[in-house]
Amino acid sequence: MTQQTMKHGDWAKVVEIRQKKKQAKLKKSDDNKSIIAILLLGFFVIATLWVCFLDSSQQTLISTLNKAQKERITRHFSKQFIMGSWEFYDAKFTSSDINVLIKIPTELAMDELQISKYIKNSLCPSTNSQVWRDVRKYNLYISLFVDSPRKGIYAKCVNPNMA
Repeated sequence: MTQQTMKHGDWAKVVEIRQKKKQAKLKKSDDNKSIIAILLLGFFVIATLWVCFLDSSQQTLISTLNKAQKERITRHFSKQFIMGSWEFYDAKFTSSDINVLIKIPTELAMDELQISKYIKNSLCPSTNSQVWRDVRKYNLYISLFVDSPRKGIYAKCVNPNMA
């Protein structure tokens, strides 16, 4: 046998060096995990701030409608559906949209594209209508539905204030 034997002190040093290397690797991977976590958290915070900034800037572009304007818009559409079987259901106002919901007794014998064109040409206010003064820069949508407003077909009216 020509293999040399190690003294206990040398063997202890080798074991200690191996343990230090192993601990350094573990510490390095822990550092990487914490750096990745910090970067992800930073990205999330920046994204959240960006969304809040965009939301607030869009709200300042369109001034909110006051109660009188909302009533005039609602009255305009409710007057159109006093007679007949179609009825004005509701007008919903959001930060950038006005959604007018019209309940109809039965489904129309047209496909969605034809109904959308019908809404735009027949139900949307004309470009010289007084209602556009109150609508201003809002998007105006008219929806026709039979059972549930969620199942309705809607169309976006062409707003002369945005042209």
